[in-house]
Formats: sequence, structure tokens, C-alpha cells
Amino acid sequence: MSNYNPHFSYERLCELLMMWDARMAAAAKRIGLTYYPIDYKLTTDEQVSQVLPYVGMPNDYVHWSKGKEAEKNRRQGYGGHIYEMVLNTNPAIQYLSTTNSLPMQLHVMAHATYGHVVFFTNNKHFGETMPESIIARLALARNKIDALTQNPDWGWQGYEYYMDALHALENHVGWLPTIKDQLTDKQLREQLKGELATIRRRIVTEGEVSASLKGQLEKQALVIEQTLKRYPIQPATDLLGFLMDPENTPHLPEEARMLVAIVHDRSRYFQPQGRTKFMNEGFASFWQRELLLQPEVSVPMEYRFDLAQSWNMHYQQAVANYFDPYAMGLNIWTYIDEKFCFDEKDADGNVIMDTVKYKEMVKAEDGEYVEGKKTRTVQVPRRNREKMFQVLRDYDDTRFVTEFMQEELFEKLNLDTLGWVRRVIVMINKTLKKSGWNRKHVFENPLPLSLEDMMQVIQTWAQIQETSEFYHEELGTPLFPVPGETLKQMATVIQIVAAFDQSKHKARRMLAMRTAYHSVPNITIQDTGKFGDGVWTLKHEYDENFGPLLQSEARLTLRYFRRLCGGAVRLLTMEPPTDPRGRPIGPPRPFEYFTEDGEVVKERWL
Repeated sequence: MSNYNPHFSYERLCELLMMWDARMAAAAKRIGLTYYPIDYKLTTDEQVSQVLPYVGMPNDYVHWSKGKEAEKNRRQGYGGHIYEMVLNTNPAIQYLSTTNSLPMQLHVMAHATYGHVVFFTNNKHFGETMPESIIARLALARNKIDALTQNPDWGWQGYEYYMDALHALENHVGWLPTIKDQLTDKQLREQLKGELATIRRRIVTEGEVSASLKGQLEKQALVIEQTLKRYPIQPATDLLGFLMDPENTPHLPEEARMLVAIVHDRSRYFQPQGRTKFMNEGFASFWQRELLLQPEVSVPMEYRFDLAQSWNMHYQQAVANYFDPYAMGLNIWTYIDEKFCFDEKDADGNVIMDTVKYKEMVKAEDGEYVEGKKTRTVQVPRRNREKMFQVLRDYDDTRFVTEFMQEELFEKLNLDTLGWVRRVIVMINKTLKKSGWNRKHVFENPLPLSLEDMMQVIQTWAQIQETSEFYHEELGTPLFPVPGETLKQMATVIQIVAAFDQSKHKARRMLAMRTAYHSVPNITIQDTGKFGDGVWTLKHEYDENFGPLLQSEARLTLRYFRRLCGGAVRLLTMEPPTDPRGRPIGPPRPFEYFTEDGEVVKERWL
């Protein structure tokens, strides 16, 4: 264990952190990691927990939902020690807790700076987030909202009337990066009008020669005429951006439009973080170890003992390989490095070596490591990681998991986790024998090897474990010596491996669907009724992997949307018919939610 002294002076701690950061920066430069400048902030856990509900942004606006988020964080244990928090700003802001040990500070710096900040800096989905001005933008937004709530014509009631509606739609702000050179609705409308005029001229001139051609042209004209009756012509995916436009919502007060703009800007800033969670955490987990093991850093061996547990903390549960962003992301990045990256070679096939010079680490009088006077020189292979950096630049979670969680990696993870299941079965058998449990509950001759046999054994133990809890509470009999959570993890592993064996494509797709923003329903604005009946039409793209919309949420969202658009609204979706007990009894059918009498929402089959 390290001799970390928790009673550093502030100046001494800053001195040591700056020294270690400079050594990490030297290694990062050789490797090719690029990143925004870093502002480190030494702070207490209490100070960090105060800004945690505001996603680390101390200038974020006030809303009752932030208090709800703070309460949720406390229930989930975030009120204790917070190891790391970093903000996508330029310069990037990284919080370092004063209660971290020095080895943990190095771990956090490697993870956050040379993982997350490198990711923020280079991934294309963050290119439009304008990190250099986000702090100022949020501060300006908060000042505007503070002034609005103090206005007697608005107050908190008027502010929350619109803000509650905006929060219901905050994820529907289109996708980043924005498609360049896309025609506006006005440009597309003019283009279609030109095409329609040309077709009508051809109907007059060419239709006289060929009745068949005339019929075809008239059908084309009819399609364009129907298209021109829609507004917008192309479905709008950015719901808040569309509602923010005065041309689309002339009834909205300017103060309300300001709130729409604030939530729209904030949501687009945070969207890439949600869409790259597995990539981002996996990338940071890769470099938190890889960087600290570089010769320029030279982390002392006694620090490595402290760090080893942190480097492997996300593998404490076997199912983490499939569900945990850190573990699953790290597995994929490691696979990319091993499969597609390589040590560069010269024309003769010899590995190219880079010369690295660094100062040796020695212990100071206070027992902490500092740079000595001696310089060491070592040769390290030149590693080509261009594939890793290309994935870093261009991918999001969906593409990342879909492309690289292929059969080779999936089978490797399956073998690893199945090996864990078999080892645990052996350990449980030994424990049961040693504890004097009935020998019929010991399964070692023969040891179960097939998926079916292992699942049967696990289910048998799970039933015994559940029964033992009941009798323990009632009669004080011994508990089954294996936690129910362990047995549950073992069963989950078996189910995942079996699903992969049954359908490799479906199993990979199910993992991909757990990432990014797949949980956010895909809803678009199809028509505002501007050239028709005045009824706004929304459409939900039904996905069988997630099933129908929750009716309570669909009604609430539609009611909030009407509050912003100012007119009648309907939402088209698909809904499976159900029996009186709510069980599906057939394939999904067209279904509609619609507003009636203000914000009252009803539904019906189409």
C-alpha cells in the first residue's frame, strides 16, 4: 500500500498533482492523444454533490426537477464520496476530490483527462456543442430565468407552466451532427413548385400526343400537389427547434420562446454524451491503465497495488461484460487495439522503436514520490493506433457496438463468463458439502457442463435459497450459503449465451439497443395543418424491440406539446390489441392519440 499522507498542505498537493500531470501529458503526446486545456479544481465531496444535480454545471438554471434529481442521487449513494467529475468545456473542467488518495488522484486524472476530455475533443458528435461558451450560455440563461420568475406577470407559476412542457420534450431536438447543405422547407417548396409547373406544361404539350403519358404525368402532379399541402414538407425531427421558430408558433410569448431556446440549446449540448456513453466510459477505462503504465509516467509499484483494484472494479459482476458501459466499452476498445492496431515496422520487418527519456522517481523527505535528478532512457515500440482514433472520431454507441461486438469478441466474452459460472458452481458444491447440506443438492458427479444442465442446477439452488430465507425468518434455520444475486447473475449469463447460440445477429442487436438514445421514442412532426384542417400531426416510429408507447406518457407528452404548439394535436403510432388482462393478442395496429377540449387527450384505433 502507498504511504499517502492525507495531511498534505494545499500547496504541496498541487505541486505533486502538477508534476504527475506533466508526466502523463508527455506520454499522451507521444501516443497521439489530443485534448482541450484542463482546469483542475480541488474540491470537497460536499461541493461536488451540490452541483451534481446540475450535471456539474454550477450556473445551470433552477427547476424543481433538479431537486428531484438530487434526491435520486442521494438514494443511489451519490451523497458520499465522488471520485471523479469532468465537464465538456473548453478549457475542460475536472473536479478532483480532496479526499482521494494520491494514487486515486492519478487514476482519476488518467481516466478523465486522457480519456473523457480526449473523447470530448475529438468525437464528431460533440463538434456543435460549443464547449468554449457553454458556461457563459448557461449563466446567461439562468440570469434570464431568474429575471422572468421575479416578473409579477410570470412568476414561478408562469415559468413552470412552460418549463414542465419543455422538459417533457427535451430529448426531441434532432440528431447531431447536423446534416450540411440540407434544403430548407422554403427552398424545397419552391423546388417542388417548379417541378409541378414543368409537369403541367408537359401535360398540355405531350399529353395531346399520348394518353398513357398524360395519365402518368397527372399522377406525378397529384403527388406533388399533396406534398405541397403538408407543412413541413419533410418530417421534422427537431421538435423543440421547430416550435422555437416564430413562423411555426406565432402565438407563443417571446418569454416562452426564450425558454424553448434555452432548453433546446442545453439538450443539444448534452445529447452526444448520452449517445456515446459506452464508447466514452470504455475509452476512459482503457487509458486509465494504459497511460499510467507508460515509462514517462513511471507509476511506482506500490501505487500500482492501490490502482489494480480500481482498474478492475467494473468486472466485479460477470454480467458487466454485456451491460456495464465501463466493462463492455473497455472490452470493445481492447479488442480494437488488439485486432486492428499494430506495432509499426521498417522495410526489413523490424519493429520501430521510439526513444523515451524521463526522470526517475525518488522518495522525498515526506515519503512521497518526486522527480529525481537522474534521467533514464528506454526504447518502446511505436504503436499505430490510427484505427482506434478513427473510431474515436466518427462513431457513436450504436455503430460502435454493432460493428465490433461481432462473433469473435462475443464468443470470447461468452467463454470468459461461462468459465466464471463453472468455477462458481464448483465453489458452491464445495461449500454445500462443507456446510453439511443434503448431498442431493450437490452437483459434482458429473459436473454440469451443458447450458441446459447448468441452468437446471442454478434454478434448483435458487429455489432452495428462496425457501431458506423464509425458514430462516420463521424458524431460524441456516441460510443457503450463496446469495440470491449471485445465482441470478449466473442464470443471466446462461440466458445471454443461449440467446447468442440461437441467433447471433439478434443477440448483438439487443446489446446495441441498450446503448445510445434508443430508449427515446422516435417522434416527428409530419404536418401542422397549415394548409389544411389546422391539426398538428405527430408520428411515432414503432419499434418492436421496445414495443408500444406507455399510454400515460403518451397522453402527458401530447398534452404538453399542445401547450406549446397552441392547436389541436394528434399522435399516430402502433398499438398491439390486448385481452381483458392486458396481454397482446395480435400484431400491432394503427393507433391514434388526439387532443380534445383543450389539453384533454383521448385515443382510438384507426
